[in-house]
Amino acid sequence: MPFLLVEFGLMSTTTSMGTAMTYSGKGNRGTIFEVQAGRVDIGASIKFLSQYPEEDEFLMQPLSCLEVFGDLRIEYFENREVLVVPLRVNVNLKGITVEELEGRRKVIQITSFCSL
Repeated sequence: MPFLLVEFGLMSTTTSMGTAMTYSGKGNRGTIFEVQAGRVDIGASIKFLSQYPEEDEFLMQPLSCLEVFGDLRIEYFENREVLVVPLRVNVNLKGITVEELEGRRKVIQITSFCSL
């Protein structure tokens, strides 16, 4: 049975292994998630917004499903052990858009105003 978890917030990821290793934690050990994503699930590149564009950051949307697959492995980075956890990600395609949320809010406000 695969191990599944859901990320409730935005998940920051990078295509740069060096960047991931740098942010993997402090001390002698760290952990990174090695994410495999299909074209639909890849998330949004925010490189053009970033103060650090060399980090090549992608954001995954909230409620993305993460599935651990394959074997965990240990890699070494700057004399530290880093646990690499392979994951597959599937984004929540049923989430509402900002426009849909604004539309719902507008209906609520108009209904409330009309009932005064």
